[in-house]
Amino acid sequence: MNRSVFGVLVSIVLSLPVYAQEPIRSIADALKRLPAMPDVEQLSSQSFKEQYESRFITPYDAALEQSALSAMSESIELTSRIERARQKQTQRNKQTMQVYDRNVSAGLMPSQQEMMQIIMSSGIDLEKASEQQIMDVVAGTISKKWGISKEEYLKIINMAQRNPKQTETYLQTNHPDLYKRLYAANYGCQMPETDDSRNERYGQIYEELQKQLERLTTAMNNYRHPADIYDPENNLWENSAEGQQVRTLDNALFQRIEQWESGLKGDINADVPFPSWFTEERKKQNALIDRFNRREAQHWLDVTTAYLAELKSVFEQVVTLEAENEQLGAQGDADNAMYLMNKQQILMFRNELPLLLVPYKDALTFPAADRLEESGTTNLGKG
Repeated sequence: MNRSVFGVLVSIVLSLPVYAQEPIRSIADALKRLPAMPDVEQLSSQSFKEQYESRFITPYDAALEQSALSAMSESIELTSRIERARQKQTQRNKQTMQVYDRNVSAGLMPSQQEMMQIIMSSGIDLEKASEQQIMDVVAGTISKKWGISKEEYLKIINMAQRNPKQTETYLQTNHPDLYKRLYAANYGCQMPETDDSRNERYGQIYEELQKQLERLTTAMNNYRHPADIYDPENNLWENSAEGQQVRTLDNALFQRIEQWESGLKGDINADVPFPSWFTEERKKQNALIDRFNRREAQHWLDVTTAYLAELKSVFEQVVTLEAENEQLGAQGDADNAMYLMNKQQILMFRNELPLLLVPYKDALTFPAADRLEESGTTNLGKG
């Protein structure tokens, strides 16, 4: 691109008004409001980088700081809600154990010791087994205590999950003695609320959030600043082939200028423009500088954009999981402890949003070589 045209475009972009940003309210909002990464031409302009940082990076950073304050108050509220949810769950567990103990005493359920022996002898992994698998393992023992077949027991249990009233009628009609035993054992009990059907998916969402946290940690640990890769000794330009060629051309150019100045005659106090060959030589030097800047700026961008892409991928996955968590939350009790714990995990990712600016800030550290003036004058100052 013609540099004068590029300069016009830069001035247009940087003259656009930038308004104070509202606090970032969510991870999705943060991703939506990310600025575009500068390109190789823009990284070669020190003035562009300075204005880019002040107009885009600094306001975004300020919005994140406000978001962090908001997240802090949300975290306090979430902690209180989780505690209340856990207390409710503790009460439900207590009611469940009371009902369970009455059924054990009535000979309708195996004791906890019996239950553990049954499960251990089955060889299933409790941590990985589904509720259906566990139910199938204990079905044989409970069905014997109920005086019915295992198949009939499973039929009754599955029916009870769908339609408790229909199950009661079914028991009265087909198993009147069992119905009387169950009625006597559970009469007057304060029946606990049934388990939340959303809990299994809530647990899976939590596990997915943990995987994304591992991805984020791995990305952070593997990332290296481009200067550590391409400029460890802080003299990238000096050691480059272009830098050496520019210095060689510069030495030859100034020797030529000295010879030219020695032959100047006339008004010695006037500013005398350099001859056209000076501009031609400087254009050669600037072409080398441009080549160096484009190549090395691309290296800087390769590193930083790859890091940004990985960070964005993690946060985009979290956004997807957050949307599903909220969708499930709207389908039942909003004080479900697992739902709230997922929200707490997502809030933790919000606190990591400043990581998104690291690739931008690192890209702006690209040490571009300055272009040289292509014209000039001399004044010998004699007389």
